[in-house]
This record gives sequence, C-alpha cells and structure tokens, in this order.
Amino acid sequence: MALLVLLAGLATLALPLPAAFAQAETPLLMEGRNSLYQRVLTRPAAVLRAEPEDRSPLVEPFVAPFTIYYVFERRSAGGADWMRVGSSVRGPSQGWVRADEVIDWRQTMVVAFTNPAGRERLLFFRDHDQLLDVLNDENAARIAGELRGEAIAGTLPPGSPVISIEPAEHVDINEQFYVLPILEAERVWLASGYTTRLLEVASVPLNADPLNQGTPPPADNLLRDFRVGIVFVIDTTSSMGPYIDRTREAVRRIYQQIEGSPIADRVSFGLVGFRDNISAVPELEYDTRVFAPLTPSASGNALLSRLDQIRPATISSAGFDEDALAGVVAAIRMPEWNDYDGRYVVLITDAGPRQASDPLSTTGFGPAQVNALAEDNGIALYTMHLLTAQGAGDHDYASAAYTEMSRWRNAGSLYHAVPLGSVNVFGQSVDSLTRQIIGQIQDAMAGRLTEVVPEPPTELEAQTSLVGRAMQLAYLGRERGAQAPDVFRAWTTDRSFEDPRQASLQVRLLITKNELSDLSDVLRVIVEAGQANRLSPEDFFGQLQSAVANLARDPNRLIDPNFNNLGDLMGEYLRDLPYRSLILDLDEQTWLSMGPGRQLEILDNLEALLHLYEAYHDQPDLWIPLYDGAPEGEHVFPISIDALP
Repeated sequence: MALLVLLAGLATLALPLPAAFAQAETPLLMEGRNSLYQRVLTRPAAVLRAEPEDRSPLVEPFVAPFTIYYVFERRSAGGADWMRVGSSVRGPSQGWVRADEVIDWRQTMVVAFTNPAGRERLLFFRDHDQLLDVLNDENAARIAGELRGEAIAGTLPPGSPVISIEPAEHVDINEQFYVLPILEAERVWLASGYTTRLLEVASVPLNADPLNQGTPPPADNLLRDFRVGIVFVIDTTSSMGPYIDRTREAVRRIYQQIEGSPIADRVSFGLVGFRDNISAVPELEYDTRVFAPLTPSASGNALLSRLDQIRPATISSAGFDEDALAGVVAAIRMPEWNDYDGRYVVLITDAGPRQASDPLSTTGFGPAQVNALAEDNGIALYTMHLLTAQGAGDHDYASAAYTEMSRWRNAGSLYHAVPLGSVNVFGQSVDSLTRQIIGQIQDAMAGRLTEVVPEPPTELEAQTSLVGRAMQLAYLGRERGAQAPDVFRAWTTDRSFEDPRQASLQVRLLITKNELSDLSDVLRVIVEAGQANRLSPEDFFGQLQSAVANLARDPNRLIDPNFNNLGDLMGEYLRDLPYRSLILDLDEQTWLSMGPGRQLEILDNLEALLHLYEAYHDQPDLWIPLYDGAPEGEHVFPISIDALP
C-alpha cells in the first residue's frame, strides 16, 4: 500500500454563521455531565444542510475535515440520524449534518508530536491489537524498523498493520496549529516492564484535500535562511565577576571569528543580568535588567559595548538563593524571538533559584513552570551551575531545581555543573556551546542538517547537536508546511518503539481561555484557603467551602459548594484524562492525614501553576480561534496535560 501523502491540517478553517440559525442557543450536555457539551469532528466530505434531509439545500457544501462543532439537537429523519451543529458554544447553530459524517469527540484531547531529532519516526497502526503485539514483542525495535522502512519507501504491502508514518520534519503545534484528536486512550504495562499510552487518533485522508500545495521546496534551499538567537542570563551578584568577564570574552571571540562573514547575519546575542528582589536590598539596583536585546541588525561592536556595562554588585543579596528564574523568564519573554529559528537561553549562576512560594520571588514560578513556558516558546534552556565552595550547602537543592528547569524533550536535561566553580572549565563549556551553535549555522547555510553525533567527547556536545538538529527540523517543518500524517483513524503509542523512555507524542488538552480563567479562579481560592489555615489544617476544607459558595453565586459557574474532593471543584473536562493528578482525588480525610510539609508542597505547586496560567492567559499568540469571529474567551490553547493540577 502506497504511503499516504501528507496534507494541511484544516480544522481551523473558518465557516460563516448563516442567518437562518442566528439566535443564541445552548448545546446538548454529555450524558452524566453538568457542564460538558457534546462535540463532534467532521469526517471528509461532510456537508451542512438547512434541514435534516438529504435533498435539503446546502448551507455549507464543503466543511474542512475535523472541524469541531457543538451539537445542539439530534433527530432521526428519512432513515438517517442527523445533528444540528454550530461552531460556538453560545450558538447560533449553522446547519444539519448526517451522524455518519461526524465522529463523537468526548474529550477535547489532542496529540502533539515531539521533535523527531534523536529518535525514530512514529508509526500508525490499523488496530489496537496489532500495535500492542509489536510493542510486547521482544524484537519490537527490529519489527518497527522493518515496518518503518517499508512506510518510508512507500512499499507497505496490502494488509500491513501500519497505515502511515510521522513526517520526517517536525510539526510544531505551537507554530502550526493542527488537530490530531484522541478518540480513545489506554494506559498499559508492556512485557518489557515499561508503561505506555495506546492512543486511537484521527487525521485527514488525501482525498479530502481541496488545497493541495504541490511539492515543497528542497531542504537545502530553505535551511540557508536559518537564524539563531542566543541569550545569556548572567547572575551579576557580587561573587560573579570572573564569570562575567569570561562570558564577555567568549562572545568577543565568536564575533571576531565571524566578523565580515555571512554567518554574522545569521546569529544574534542577547544578555540579561539578574540579582535579587530589590525590595529586600534596594542597593542591588535591579532584580533583572536586559543589557542587550536580540537585535538582528546589531553590530558586534554595539553588543560588546553593552557587555562592557555589566558589573557585579558591590553588596550582597538577602540570602544565598537569588531570583534566577526572573532572569530566565525575562529572556523567554523577549519579543524578538519571532525573528529566530534556533532559540537558546543560557543561565550562568552560582546560586539556587528562589522557590515559587518565596516572598522575594518576583515571578511566583517554580522550575517546572519556567520549563513549560520555554517549551511553549520553542526555547532550549541551558544551565551552567558553578559549584563554588561558598555555595556548598546549596548545591543539591540548586542542582535539582535547575535540572528540572532545563529539561529538553528527548535530550534530557541541559543542566551542566562546573566543578569547584572553575573559571577555566566554565570558559571551555561556554566556548564549546557557542562553537557548536555556530557550526549548526554553517551546516544550515550549506543546506545540510546537523548530524547527531553518537559518541562525542562530552555530554554537552551530544545534547547540543541533538537540540540543534531538532530546531532545524522544526524550522524546515514550518517552512515546508510539514503536516500531520493523513491517516483517518489509527492506533499509535506515545513512546518510542526503540526506547520506551523517549516520548514520541505529547498528550494535550484543548482548553478555552474561559476554561483556563475559571480553573485559575478555583486554584486561587484553594491556595488562599490553604495559606490562611496552615496552622489549622482542620479548618481548610471548611473555609474552602465558604469561598466556593461565593463563587457558586455566579450563574455562569457550575460549582457545587457541597463538594467531596478538590476534583469536584475543577472543570469536568479534567475527569477521565489519562494522567496522574496531584489533587483531583484529595478529600478532607486525606488532607488531614498529610504532614505539614506535604500540605505546603501541594499548595506551593498549585500557586506556581496559577502563575503559569496567568502567563499563558496573557500571551496572545498562544491562543487560536477555531472559527471566524470566535470571541476571545472561546480561543483555544493546546495545554500539556503535565501542566494540569
């Protein structure tokens, strides 16, 4: 069977609202739910009609495959089942569609591909059992390799268990929104001892494509425009003088090497300095400061003159830990990133970060939330942690925090410790990193992808080659319009066949801006009640009940003040998701059985999530309208289930 051609994800094409149905309506509720409405996905060749009969006039002769509709009415007519559907939860409905032209979508879960650099391409199977048989076979890697070879060559035989394959180039859901809906999800233990999710997903077949764009340009032409931005985030407290000087030297060396060459127009450096919260020590002058923004046209001399302005503080901060995460967040939020395809932030510090719950933290973020923010903006976070003798008592905490913050997909953590805070070792690491990134630009300008070196001299070089190739693949995917495989309905797994420790897919939830706002309000109430009752945990649920009763007075909120556990307060869309929740099953008895430390940990995690949601809410380019004229509250964001409470 020939491998299906890839085609554009069409789920976001806009449909106008016909005047015939122009009145506010409420969709049908899902069975057993109080706030979740019935939704469907259109199949290829679906059409909307004015009335529930095949000869009724067409309201919409072409509906993009996998358009998401709410169901306002179901009716049997003319020997067929029909649904009256519309794009907006508030109505109006737009027309009637046959039930056999849609798929019921009970949970708004989708999958997003992880970057394929460093792993083999994912396979899509005809049915559940065939997939599970391969995963449980002791020769799973070999079998998958043979099937993958046939898929790539376009020689899949009739009856093959595989019906399609992941694109060779990365399809970044945050850059090119697509819908690969999850229809069923199952968590299984494999014979190897690993766990995996088996996912039934849907996509679009070739014959539904009315907008075929033809053959994309070759990769070697496109890669030549690949641009890289590198932002150093430097601790500028009193102990950091030698490292500031060595970073300045590394950047100066790079500019001397590339000055006057075409590469100089393909790389830009930025610089953020951080100290600590000046409310505690005003003499520190600043918490964070952008010394050099990412400026595509900036000359090397202009940047170096700005680097010369950086000086270590002359006074100590309040404690050893500092507001490092504020510096990283300032770098992530630089508006210039849109001009760059390779995106790197390098944190350099000898101290640990302030915790999310620390009153002196200016972001309220923890390491996991900073990592999520970076990933959603396509940025790789490196940490160079200087293990100086002065910070010996802080090293374990700081190492754990920065390891979590610097996780980068299948490359592991981009955290690197510098033993004894050696200036020479640090300098070699900075030189190696920048040299490799410049090499990636040279590869791109020559029209070739960076090779992932299997056994390079250092872990830093191995990871940087993997990250660089991944960013090039993501760039090619954007430029060439790489799309999700066009299988219609298939089973796959969220882990690699060759190495179950590697993720091939991320499970995400399409959450609306209104839903995220409601979830934030509930988390805020929980956190405030918990903080008010730290010394009297037995009063936590009672105070929470009073606060929830106030929320429940809003007629637009479906909240039961007589809840049994914290999950009852969350949106119903969180139920039955295939992830392990921190709090959904947390009831009063379980809360009281915990020690104060565990209670505080839960509250701190929820508060950090709350700050992350606020950051998501305030970043407009993350939100996607699913139909023309969608109100802002109905725009959606594919949030990772790892970022749910």
